[in-house]
Amino acid sequence: MSTNRNVANLSIVVVKTLVKMAGFGRVADMIEGSQECLNLLADIKNDALGNPNAEMIRSLNGAVKSELDVIQDTLKHNGLGRKQVKQAAAQLAEAARETIKALAEDDNALIRAVQQPQCFAEQLRGHAAPLPDYSSDGMQAHYETLLDRIAEEFLTLAPWSPNFDRVALTSLLHCFPALTDQVAQLERTMNVRFDNVDEGQRKIIKLLETRPAVAIKPVVFGSRPEVVTDDRFVPRGEQDKLNSVITNPKQRRTVLVGMRGCGKTQLASNLAQQCEDAHWSLVAWVNASSTESITSDLVELAKRLKIDTSDQPAQDVIVRRCLDHLKSAAPTDRLIVFDNVEDINHLTGLIPSGDGVRVVATTTKNVGWEDRAWTTIRVGMFDRNESINYLLTVTKSDDHDTADVLAKRLGDLPLAIAQAAATARHKDLSLARYLKRLKSRGEELVIRPIPGDEYTVDAVKALLMAVKDTIKGLEGNTKKTARRQLGALALLAESGVPTRWLDPTVEQLDDDESPDTQRDTDEDAHDALTELIHSSIVQQTARDRSKTTIHRLQAQVLRNSWNNNELDDARAAATGLLGSVNISRYPGNDTKARRQEALDLVDQLRSIGTQEHSRDLFESPEISKSLCQAFSYASDLGLHYEALTLDVAVAALEGTRAPDHPDTLASRNNLAGAYREAGRLTEAIALYEQVLTDRTRVLGEDHPDTLTSRHNLAGAYREAGRLGQAIALYEQVLTDRIRIRVLGEDHPDTLTLRNNLAGAYREAGRLTEAIALYEQVLTDHTRVLGEDHPHTLTSRHNLAGAYQEAGRLTEAIALYEQVLTDHTRVLGEDHPHTLASRHNLAYVYKRVGRLEEAIALYEQVLTDRTRVLGEDHPHTLASRHNLAGTYQEAGRLTEAIALYEQVLTDHTRVLGEDHPHTLASRHNLAYVYKRVGRLEEAIALYEQLLADSIRVLGEDHPDTLISRNNLAGTNQVAGHLTVAIGQFEQLLADCLRVLDTDHPLTAVVRKNLEAAKRELERQEDDSAAE
Repeated sequence: MSTNRNVANLSIVVVKTLVKMAGFGRVADMIEGSQECLNLLADIKNDALGNPNAEMIRSLNGAVKSELDVIQDTLKHNGLGRKQVKQAAAQLAEAARETIKALAEDDNALIRAVQQPQCFAEQLRGHAAPLPDYSSDGMQAHYETLLDRIAEEFLTLAPWSPNFDRVALTSLLHCFPALTDQVAQLERTMNVRFDNVDEGQRKIIKLLETRPAVAIKPVVFGSRPEVVTDDRFVPRGEQDKLNSVITNPKQRRTVLVGMRGCGKTQLASNLAQQCEDAHWSLVAWVNASSTESITSDLVELAKRLKIDTSDQPAQDVIVRRCLDHLKSAAPTDRLIVFDNVEDINHLTGLIPSGDGVRVVATTTKNVGWEDRAWTTIRVGMFDRNESINYLLTVTKSDDHDTADVLAKRLGDLPLAIAQAAATARHKDLSLARYLKRLKSRGEELVIRPIPGDEYTVDAVKALLMAVKDTIKGLEGNTKKTARRQLGALALLAESGVPTRWLDPTVEQLDDDESPDTQRDTDEDAHDALTELIHSSIVQQTARDRSKTTIHRLQAQVLRNSWNNNELDDARAAATGLLGSVNISRYPGNDTKARRQEALDLVDQLRSIGTQEHSRDLFESPEISKSLCQAFSYASDLGLHYEALTLDVAVAALEGTRAPDHPDTLASRNNLAGAYREAGRLTEAIALYEQVLTDRTRVLGEDHPDTLTSRHNLAGAYREAGRLGQAIALYEQVLTDRIRIRVLGEDHPDTLTLRNNLAGAYREAGRLTEAIALYEQVLTDHTRVLGEDHPHTLTSRHNLAGAYQEAGRLTEAIALYEQVLTDHTRVLGEDHPHTLASRHNLAYVYKRVGRLEEAIALYEQVLTDRTRVLGEDHPHTLASRHNLAGTYQEAGRLTEAIALYEQVLTDHTRVLGEDHPHTLASRHNLAYVYKRVGRLEEAIALYEQLLADSIRVLGEDHPDTLISRNNLAGTNQVAGHLTVAIGQFEQLLADCLRVLDTDHPLTAVVRKNLEAAKRELERQEDDSAAE
């Protein structure tokens, strides 16, 4: 027999307090813990324990009323007249009230209920108020049923009673008389301490004054370029002006304006580095090349700041919450850099503000900034002395005259000066030899003009010469690899490409001999990228070097220099790099790495969709495949919001490949799927319907892709609760496939369609049809694919679920156990399908009351899914959620509430506030609040859930209807009968309209409405009688 956790916690309070009296522990903790204990002791001394718990009595009486309803119905059914039924109910109610009153006044009952729950019902029968002597055996049997209901409710409520802690402490002191002296000493000591609290306060204040401030871990966000150091760093006047941002918090908006290559980004990066070194609470680097990139980075920043990034479908809401957080946060030094702003209007409504927030932007466009209260710093060329000194210092030369001539020919452009110096040093050239090489290059390599920018011919030649000389110095595969790397960098996202894609060795161990490792090829990639970095042609991001970038001007020079063959090679390199992305190269339980791989692919596709010079990449079938993969990865990893940002890539594909191209239609179909998975069913259905119309027109009604669109639309209807339309469409697709023999009755896709139709039948409450179709699909899967095929195992699993819902639990358990054995044998213990089978078997164990087995199995599944899939995987969250539900069923409500609250927090953080699983978590937490009598919290949570369900799922979705039923039921239990009846009546009308008369939910609502009306009628009769 175990002692209740609350008793243990109470003992800990006493023990901790006595230990702290001996001089251990912090002063604040000691005072807080001791005060709690003293409050309990004072209540004991003042005999303040006998007051009945009003909330408990109300809940017990509510349970009695519910049970009396059932008893009265039984009595009526047995032929008793209305008057006799009323008299019998009054006798039972009176005896129950006396029992409840005695129970509430019995302090020991609380302890017995918690310590010996298995014996409590029998003990209650022995101490209950008796019925009149003339009561029949039948009445006595009804009374025992009523007492069992009181015992069940009391066992649920006892640990939560406000009196419990005080009663338990009294019991503890009685059990351990030796504590009496210690308690007396505690009171005397604490009284002395509290009498001298002023002196203590002075000591604490002095301690706090000399104690360092609590460190808040700074947030460093974004892909900031590395800052040049050592002999390559040139002090500039513009840097001094920019550094005033650090010392002057009133200088809230600063823009660096200048042509490409003048060093704006380096200046801003240097400032950010100083702020990081000074441990500013936030230093964020935002890629501002487009509105989409700004918005995307701000959404990711919101996640890093642990802001509620729930409303995944509405990115503007996430951004607004991020900006509101920055504005309302405590005053601290924070820096946000918007790098490469193409248009000031892209920042409209997206500029952070707040006490201590400084915003810096870099741009080539000197229009509109000063009119909008920005402090403008114009960044120009090096002055001649800066150019000369840089060239001489980096190359370790004293040839001042040549440096002067070279600087003039390069136009003092910082990027060209830096590249010339790096090339000369790397190739071990004197300045004179470098200048001679530069002069010998033809003048046909001229950059296409950029509005407002003027570059000398030699500046452009210097940038291109660096590339050509570096490539020329390489050999064999290393040379080819370097060309491919430069081609990809010049065409993919301007914010950079993941370094691991360009150089796989950064993620490999020295002895890595895994199947995916191509040692020679990977070493060539490493050598090529290293050479490009040493030549200063490409750079890597600060801190982790996770991204590799090429300066935008360098990239433009490179693109302008390509002939048609070189352009084709570069496009092939870029599309090939994206096509090689594969999250399966990471272990299934490395969710973080798989998630990052998927996010990077999404980022690249979104970026090339907005970059004018990259749009032609969408002509490649490889990009269409990558886009399809990105949608698939995002779906598998629950990245629903991120998938929605691919709408710009879909639009770019449509603009390049034509709206009616099969690849375009496929990408729009995938985008509709992303809307569907994000819970934006209205938009998903509209897009699915549009794609279906287009595919019907372009491909014909009987084309496989058209049938797939119709199938997907049916699935969206099904999720939206429009089951009639879903079933009709599923049946039509199935008929069409069989009619035209496009795939045949035994084709896996046809079997999948029949499986989904069975699922729709099941959700519509048509279980007989669902089971018949599931059994047929299982037979066909077994015949066509074999007993051990994954689809066959899935069919067996679904049939078990249908048996379960139909109440055929013995058959369901047998089938689930068989499926689990087969999955373990065929797929292995850690395969996701095996884990799902174990999870569902636990659920049906729970359904039949085998709670200990269910808990053990759920705990095992949770451990395995955490290990295999990761803590934040949706399936792991589902296991945690169902384990909480089983704790609830087993009466372990403290554990259930704690786990439900954790699951709700995790679902909100990982899936978003509006995801169906998040809504389910909120629903179940509300239900268990209701179970323990925390009715107002339950009602508030149900009301929030209902509002969210209507907004996300729609008024007629089955889950929305269920939420309305539960809210009405909770209002009924709380005594708000008029409110509850009104809610039930409206809900019943909607169920009849949306579902049908025989639907299980309709029947439940009708029964609940009748019960609420009877309860109100009895209350009115009682009031009239009084």
